[in-house]
Amino acid sequence: MVKVNYHIHSTYSDGRATILEYVEEAVRKGFHEIAFTEHLAIRPGSMKKLYYSIDASKIGDYIEEVREAEKSFKGLKVKAGLEVDYFPGSESLLKDIFESNDLDFTMVSIHWIGEFCLDCVKYKKAFEIAVKEEGFDKFYSKYLRLLGEAVESGLFKVIAHFDVVRNWGFKTSSDFKRDELKILERAGILEMAVEVSSKGLRNPINEPYPARRILEYCGSLHIPITLGTDAHRLNEIDANYDSIVEYARSVGYSELATFNRGKLALVSL
Repeated sequence: MVKVNYHIHSTYSDGRATILEYVEEAVRKGFHEIAFTEHLAIRPGSMKKLYYSIDASKIGDYIEEVREAEKSFKGLKVKAGLEVDYFPGSESLLKDIFESNDLDFTMVSIHWIGEFCLDCVKYKKAFEIAVKEEGFDKFYSKYLRLLGEAVESGLFKVIAHFDVVRNWGFKTSSDFKRDELKILERAGILEMAVEVSSKGLRNPINEPYPARRILEYCGSLHIPITLGTDAHRLNEIDANYDSIVEYARSVGYSELATFNRGKLALVSL
């Protein structure tokens, strides 16, 4: 078994620990490979980043620090990725940023539906009011539409926390299987991976992402997975890690996707 965490945030975005601190902790916790996934969140038409995002001009420095950290700790692979907020119309800007930097992979996230941040504490009350008025199914449908557009762009290697919109414990009343499968089928054609994340186990939903039915769809479509804890603090680097390993195995997964300069390789789970 190879111990891998492909979702970590350092002080380059909204994490509370440095790259070096995480690397040292990863060695102590017995990881074989980790990947930093700094937030990149820039609305189209402006280079002004959102408050939790890395500054685009600092991405080169970030990657260099990751490469140096890997050289300093033999036996631990350290990768440089980005967790990218998708906003319609941002494709050209993102393409330029990705092509200008020597990243190992990019993962896409949908954190915003219009002016609602789906998992930001300061937006929680407003989101709950909107869901009460309009119904959660409407928001889930909007969410899937945005995620589908993001996948269709072909810019990303991984879908992060596929159904993070459930964060506050919301559940759909309708069957969205057709829409979910459409996204996953396209992801499969584009040779993307889907993240299995322990973050939901620390959130009100109290379940890993994605929901079991979605992970089962992934398995039936032979879509590779990554594992991540969405760490923002040192003590989250292995938070509920064993739980997501068992969760992935319970639906038949025995391998994980890893990335090196954009190329996918599978390792034993």
